[in-house]
Amino acid sequence: MITDIIFDLGGVLLDLNMQDLQKACLRLGISPELFFVKTSSPLEKSGVDTSTVCQGVSASKVITDYQVGNMTSEAFLSLVLSLCPAGITSEDIIEAWNSCIGIIPRWRLDMIKELRRRGYHTHLLSNTNDLHWEEIKRRYFSEEGYTCADLFDNVFVSHEVHLAKPYPEIYHHAVRQIGRPAGQCLFIDDALANVEGAQQAGLQGVWLDLSKGDNLKSILGKHIAS
Repeated sequence: MITDIIFDLGGVLLDLNMQDLQKACLRLGISPELFFVKTSSPLEKSGVDTSTVCQGVSASKVITDYQVGNMTSEAFLSLVLSLCPAGITSEDIIEAWNSCIGIIPRWRLDMIKELRRRGYHTHLLSNTNDLHWEEIKRRYFSEEGYTCADLFDNVFVSHEVHLAKPYPEIYHHAVRQIGRPAGQCLFIDDALANVEGAQQAGLQGVWLDLSKGDNLKSILGKHIAS
């Protein structure tokens, strides 16, 4: 029996604009690989811990440090500024960095409210960072009835809990906070590695495969009672 539904943020609730971020990096004169690497990158094979961003893409070591709270926003901006041509400002970097934030269609948030009305406990579990999270909250979780407190019993964001997917510790942490058996928790993510990590931790993990046009509504329809 599923009692708890844990949603990933980027790629599941929030649409990502990774190409916009890549273009913004090039406009600033820095390599996008400072921020993101392909999953098959030699960096990952070298044993350097990285956190998953979306299917096929992981954060670089620098961004993983930022995403697990080992680097402040000020330190992150200072580092990026040191790699940019003269004349680039912190405001330019913040604008470019946040360019990957797409939209959260209202129907997805309404769907969560309906799940809660039906008695399910809903939670958010995301690899993210302070700058992105504050901007996302400002855009999408600041309206009455649609705040994080209205939509989620728990919010687990990597930079606050100092843990990241796909490593098992973050799932164990979430289950402890939720206070119900891992097997009663359905976890939905668009990155297969994150789903596999959740399954290894005992959760029911479901992959939302965006390459096949998987729909969040249909996935929920297959796994929870109507």
